[in-house]
Amino acid sequence: MSTGKKIRALFPGQGSQTPGMGKALALAHPVAAACFDEASEALGLDLRELCWDAPPARLAETQNAQPALLTAAVATWRVLEERGVELTATAGHSVGAVAALVAANSLSFHQAIKLIRLRGELMASAPGEGGMCAVVATGADRMEALVAVERFGLDVAADNSPRQFVAAGDLATVRAFAAELGARAKLLDVSHAFHSRLMAPVADRWAEAVRAAEITDATVPVGLVATGSFSTAADDLAKDLTAALCAPVRWQDLMTELGSENGAPLVALGPAQALVGLAKHFPDKPALTLVNTPVSLEAFVRRLEAEDK
Repeated sequence: MSTGKKIRALFPGQGSQTPGMGKALALAHPVAAACFDEASEALGLDLRELCWDAPPARLAETQNAQPALLTAAVATWRVLEERGVELTATAGHSVGAVAALVAANSLSFHQAIKLIRLRGELMASAPGEGGMCAVVATGADRMEALVAVERFGLDVAADNSPRQFVAAGDLATVRAFAAELGARAKLLDVSHAFHSRLMAPVADRWAEAVRAAEITDATVPVGLVATGSFSTAADDLAKDLTAALCAPVRWQDLMTELGSENGAPLVALGPAQALVGLAKHFPDKPALTLVNTPVSLEAFVRRLEAEDK
């Protein structure tokens, strides 16, 4: 039964993983604990140990970080769902897009966790030595940096906000690019050039896996990260999931569309502090509430209940 407690949910991407993520929620809410158990059984991998006890370097490995983030994010959503919260729209950054599919009832969590583990393994196995670099710049400086991306033969891997984008490509070239930009650029601690043409060697295997997945029409609009638009159609969602392996994450477009609507509250679920920070880069500074602990979750649910009266 509808309670009127509605949100627009955002889910974080790789790089947001933190040791201990999801533990407090799992200890406080059986439905969150069951999410970790379901993921562990599906993968034959102890997700509790990985998320809560593994060394940060092991958690950060691509094949581990992606299923860990998916599990922590979906566990958070399941607690809210159990409390009667409903979605009006959802989106996720990179791997977070798969969490959005689960929340929108387009893909089962059991399939999603297997798919995302494969995605991490494929991305980690891509040949070559790739790198990524975050660039903070606005106005003419941003245009100059984008010109430099093209001049160096790099790809824009993510357009995150009016103030930040990420370049990706061959590691030596990315380092040279960062050196030229100086303080505006920050090399990222990644193993490969994600969301770039360097993922092409594993793209066919990824496309085959997506085709085999049972992706259905979503119950609410889902952000298409490769196009920056929203859709509920299964075909659109599958095409976007396939394309996003090599295509840039168009987060600025998704946030702009969400921010232009005077709709339900925007909520970042799981270890999504980075998404909260990016929201502050937008001219209208959309209010984005972080829900990732029992305390923040209870406070947010009480707020929704008060507004629903």
